[in-house]
Amino acid sequence: MINFGIDKQTILDLNIFPQANGDLSVFNYYNQTKTKGGRDALENMMRTPLNDLDEINSRISTISFIINNHFTFELKKELIDFIEYYLRQDIPILKNNPIDSFFSWISDVIKPSNNYYVIARGLEYLKIYISLLSDFLGKINSKDIPDFFQLFKNEISELYTNPDFECLLNQKKEKLTFRQISRYDHLFRKKEKDRIERMLKLTYLLEAYLSIALTAENNKLAFPVFIESTNLSLKINAIFHPFIENPVKNDVASLDNKNLCFVSGANMAGKSTFLKSVGLCVYLSHLGFPVPASSMETTVFNGLYTTINISDNINKGYSHYYSEVKRVKDIALMLKEKKRLFVIFDELFRGTNVKDAYDGTLLITNGFAQIKDSLFYISSHIVEVGQELEKLDKVSFKCFESKLQGEQPIYNYKLIDGISSERLGLVILKNEGILEIIDEIINEKVYQ
Repeated sequence: MINFGIDKQTILDLNIFPQANGDLSVFNYYNQTKTKGGRDALENMMRTPLNDLDEINSRISTISFIINNHFTFELKKELIDFIEYYLRQDIPILKNNPIDSFFSWISDVIKPSNNYYVIARGLEYLKIYISLLSDFLGKINSKDIPDFFQLFKNEISELYTNPDFECLLNQKKEKLTFRQISRYDHLFRKKEKDRIERMLKLTYLLEAYLSIALTAENNKLAFPVFIESTNLSLKINAIFHPFIENPVKNDVASLDNKNLCFVSGANMAGKSTFLKSVGLCVYLSHLGFPVPASSMETTVFNGLYTTINISDNINKGYSHYYSEVKRVKDIALMLKEKKRLFVIFDELFRGTNVKDAYDGTLLITNGFAQIKDSLFYISSHIVEVGQELEKLDKVSFKCFESKLQGEQPIYNYKLIDGISSERLGLVILKNEGILEIIDEIINEKVYQ
């Protein structure tokens, strides 16, 4: 099976993970976990998009099952942290025989030991933890449940039917005897340690799933529906970017036999945010996550590559333009290697002069339009490129309208059919009062 293709540039473009404390990120948007293990489980999921439809649908069914049944499970961080601490202790495991058990207890009575306290408390917390899980999973009907929950229920069932655990899990007293402490320490940290670690791993996955489900409910996100088809398809209704407060929502739909969408519009009209929103929905759908939209239908892609916020590379001596050229080449090589990719370019060749940018954008866009087994979204404010591309039957055209009200640009951020002819760059420049500042500097120099 081909792995889903993704790279560092795409992860950065879509703000999947924070680069510094306080950064807005998609990870933080979905992350409502309390434990380190839960956070790590969520991060691992978000770093590994899928292109196996069965795996994607399995994850979707797990999260939607939680939402539909209104499941909640309060995972106590202090409890889990202490259990992890106990299991990782580099102290001798107590011996499972009456004589050694007695002497360990006597030794602790005469000279209290932190090690013995950690073992005793760790076992008590393990008992509480397993009991909480058993109560939670016991409320889940055994019919038609996702594989994840069935696996979890089986693990708990095996624990309760295992004679080694039966006494501990069924006893009413909270305090363990010195004999039980030795016996169960030997059991949990040696004989059955792998089983307990499996349980913890499933618990962290559960916390991650609960976090995603809660985010979906709070933000009215929709689950993607995947279409099994040889033709590439993408349809998203009321798409929005999760970082924007009160966002304007738009619809996205690929057209039959048109594998390239050319997006135009003036500066600040909304092109980049729109492309990030589309890329994000494609990315999240291949995680099996609910997406920021009212509905989404898509085919399975084998990779997602974006070029939105590319910069020069001082270490390699690359100019901005050469970095762009290298990026186009890298993606072309990916297209040669893999089929069914989703590719986004925002403002191709902005690092060179207008003539070269026009020629280069037209040349590359024309070439990509001939690659039928991948989908492309390419934006530009060079409207002449769009006018030339109208001659091709494989390109669809979308744009963001804007207008001047006096000298003030007005944007509605609504996506419509067609090619934008608005040019507001110079107006924006003038409105910032830069020329006035420069004139003031010149006048000050003259009179000094």
